[in-house]
Amino acid sequence: MGWDMYNFAGKVAVVTGAGRRSGIGAAVARRLAQDGAYVVVGDICAPPSDLPSAGSGGWEELTTLAGEIEALGSHSLAVRVDITDAVSVQAMVAEAKETFGRLDILINNAGVAIGPAPVVQMEEEAWKRTLEINATGTFLCSKYALPLMIGGGRGGRIINMASIAAVRPKPFVSAYAASKAAVVALTRSLAQEVAGYGITVNAVLPGDVDTALKQWGLKLEASVSGASYKQVLKAALARIPLGRLATPEDVAQLVAFLASDQASFITGQTYNITGGRELT
Repeated sequence: MGWDMYNFAGKVAVVTGAGRRSGIGAAVARRLAQDGAYVVVGDICAPPSDLPSAGSGGWEELTTLAGEIEALGSHSLAVRVDITDAVSVQAMVAEAKETFGRLDILINNAGVAIGPAPVVQMEEEAWKRTLEINATGTFLCSKYALPLMIGGGRGGRIINMASIAAVRPKPFVSAYAASKAAVVALTRSLAQEVAGYGITVNAVLPGDVDTALKQWGLKLEASVSGASYKQVLKAALARIPLGRLATPEDVAQLVAFLASDQASFITGQTYNITGGRELT
């Protein structure tokens, strides 16, 4: 494939928000498995809200992904998890421990953009749910995964999926931007707390990635602006110096590096993966 390969043999990873087989979480899970990791894939497998959103992956998609990982010669466990619920998160970690006995890598990928709108028109529930899933969910997964990771005494990796919106927010997505900025701040604070255990914590900030969430956002932008989907996409591509959307696999390559031994001296950092969009 022309990718640098890393050695995750014997290591166990948890990837949240992996239910969409065409999404970033699924691409990350496959990539870690290709490099030898056993992967727990989690998703809520239900729409997170009645408010407008891109929805989540289904249980069938999640179990199919687990089957794909097994076909790669690795092992996988599919778990239905609500990352906003502490009991559900604890149950996921307990399943990982019972099945694989350890945890080395946590990918906090699950995230949503619910009910984007001008602040004066935004539903309070949309604001609350976006912050709850993106920020509080990342906190809860880290909180309950860390004891297993620390207890193993082998160090570890936490990689949080933020967004370029955390540092270059656009109008009408204030809840999403605020939640991802919170993820960046959590990353920097937590990195200092767990460094003594050999655990690194970093954040990845994707730009425009060709996923169901991005396609939903572009369609929403088209409907609001009165432009066609093709026009909105063309304008989006014009803002990216490299001239294309990222693929989920582009993001997965960066995540794999940060999860690897080669990144053992990198912590508390944020990595834009945008094709240069923030430069324009």
